[in-house]
Amino acid sequence: MPHDLDQTSLLGLLAALGEDSGQPGLAYENLRARLIRYFEWNRCWPAEDWADTALDRLAGKIAAGETIADPRRFVAGIARMLVHESAAQQLREQRMLSWMRWTGSYGPVHDEAGQTREEALSHCLEGLSAESRLFLERYYTGDAGQRIRNRQQLAGELGIGLNALRNRALRLRQQLEDCTSAYLERFSRRDETRPAVTTKRRKTV
Repeated sequence: MPHDLDQTSLLGLLAALGEDSGQPGLAYENLRARLIRYFEWNRCWPAEDWADTALDRLAGKIAAGETIADPRRFVAGIARMLVHESAAQQLREQRMLSWMRWTGSYGPVHDEAGQTREEALSHCLEGLSAESRLFLERYYTGDAGQRIRNRQQLAGELGIGLNALRNRALRLRQQLEDCTSAYLERFSRRDETRPAVTTKRRKTV
């Protein structure tokens, strides 16, 4: 069943899906299976979570009193939007993994811009609690399959759902992005105010 729904929203969703067949449970399972296949086809991982998110949003619209003539077509539109969200999330995660590599075993980046970014990330990571740094390390390390397993285990240890886990990672990631952006902006302003170096031309006879 969808993971962040109260009883009223869940019953409303099942009622809307079962209007035609009279078998809301079966209609729900069939729709969820179709959504999972759709997200797998579009490489949105884990597909089960994205399917549940789509159904959560559909249920939220129904609970809010929105008139939805065709719930299946409506949730298909939600799923298309989530594919774009997934792509954006994967891009942010790739950037975060790159940032974390700067402080890991990949060694320092030697060009000035890269070194400044590494310095900014190190500074901002130090501003987080040890618990938050460990959380980010466990959330983002590993290949795609390992990350999924890490996150499922982490959610179980914390006693929260995967949506709540994702939201926590998003808040920490945004905190790091804001911090590093501010740090790099200060570095840029410092360079702009640094007096230019001039050299005197030697007088020739």
